[in-house]
Amino acid sequence: MMAQAGNHLRDVPATRFDKVGYDLPNASPSALREPSTSEEDHAFMVEHGYSIFIEATLSKPGTRTTVIRWGLAAGTSFDDCAPEDGAAGFAVPTGATVQVKPTIHGDHWFFTNITQGAELTERRAQWIVDSDRNGDGETTLDELRETPAADVFPAALYHLSGSITPIQTAFDYALNQSRTLGDFQGHGECPTRALLP
Repeated sequence: MMAQAGNHLRDVPATRFDKVGYDLPNASPSALREPSTSEEDHAFMVEHGYSIFIEATLSKPGTRTTVIRWGLAAGTSFDDCAPEDGAAGFAVPTGATVQVKPTIHGDHWFFTNITQGAELTERRAQWIVDSDRNGDGETTLDELRETPAADVFPAALYHLSGSITPIQTAFDYALNQSRTLGDFQGHGECPTRALLP
């Protein structure tokens, strides 16, 4: 059974579906635009082939602000999804409805580890500020590529095993964390992840 976001399926058997997954693909010319997404944003994502784009301003009292504008082609499939407090998949009750909600979490860039299940982590943003190599108040993807991971992820604070690809730079970390954003039914996990073209 396959469905696109926002779709309603009718006449589904009342049973348990134990295999649930979804993709966060890199945008292509065949990508459908969800109605709440502007035509401009859709065209931008397709033009660059991004799976995700984040724009934010980080601030802390007594320090300068740091801006990020990151577009990443980090296409990932998320499978074997399970809610936070239950078995994998979901059950359709007899004569009733059930909501199945893939969720995207925007805080994983601040995690001190690469999640592979329960989110046992701290959240830190200093690595982003420290990767602003020219000190202009914006940390670019090029600056992340130039920043060795050892310079901004001290081993006493960060545990970076479990990444899909090796982490040698701050960019590698951002890319790997982008591939952990997919969750299920809120804080449930989708522990099986694979790269998409």
